[in-house]
Amino acid sequence: MNRSRVGLIVLLGVLAVLPAILSDFWLFIAIEILAFALYALSFNLLMGYGGMLSFGHAAFFGVGAYAGALFAKHASFSSAGSFLLVMPVAAMAAGLLAVLIGYFSVRRSGIYFAMLTFAFQMLLYTVALKATGLTGGDDGMTGLRAPGALSSPAGYYYFAALWVLPSMYAIYRLVRSPFGLTLKAMRNNALRVQYVGVNVRNHQLIVFVVAGAFAGLAGALFAFSSGNVFPGWLNWTASATPIVMAVLGGVQSFGGPALGAAVYVLLEVTISGSTEYWPLVMGLIILLLVLVMPKGLVGLFQRSRD
Repeated sequence: MNRSRVGLIVLLGVLAVLPAILSDFWLFIAIEILAFALYALSFNLLMGYGGMLSFGHAAFFGVGAYAGALFAKHASFSSAGSFLLVMPVAAMAAGLLAVLIGYFSVRRSGIYFAMLTFAFQMLLYTVALKATGLTGGDDGMTGLRAPGALSSPAGYYYFAALWVLPSMYAIYRLVRSPFGLTLKAMRNNALRVQYVGVNVRNHQLIVFVVAGAFAGLAGALFAFSSGNVFPGWLNWTASATPIVMAVLGGVQSFGGPALGAAVYVLLEVTISGSTEYWPLVMGLIILLLVLVMPKGLVGLFQRSRD
């Protein structure tokens, strides 16, 4: 059994016993890490593997959260079994939105692609802010809770893990498939890949939709953990979060963004409880980490092992 497989088994074992050793507060932090790890991995599908820097990825995170909240509110689920439908609906809503945004965005590349995704996100932010009757406007949607056994921290933690871990595995299989290898080739030289007969735009649109759907799933999982969703989740500043997580962990490795998400969330929780100037302190720490580790935390571990 190789070292990677042993490490994976140990990690799964640790995740399985966390509810027995963590308080409710830290269990909610663990759920947040799971959701943001999936969010960061979905973003890295675009940037790390597809070479597409999106400034609007938070649009799918926020839309997934709102879609899940609205569906649960109007369906009035009373059992944990029926609540299972919420997450596929959230992912589907974000995926369908990604089809629309991606159709126009992938026709451009580089900074033009980034600015198009940014523009679409700001349109959605405005809708979420002004559609008071649907989204609650600036007050957002509050009081979100999963029903039945999922209402407890431990129950929802296992629920989130059962969605996040298979999703991570699906992303892992995708990036190591022929489709994923084509994405890497497109990242390095899209024009050369097009010359050999690959439809570059179709591949970019497919990965854009997949990344959007997983981001929507992450948003819905986080919404029912935090108990609310606000228009700020769709604001332009929110799209910096997956970028920072991916760069912090390392965009050149599969697990790097997930590690970056865990470190980011833990830093935020620890520092925000110590000083009111926590954004400044956190910004300085992340800046230092990125300067010292240009390949992210995973790159530092690999260098230490070598």
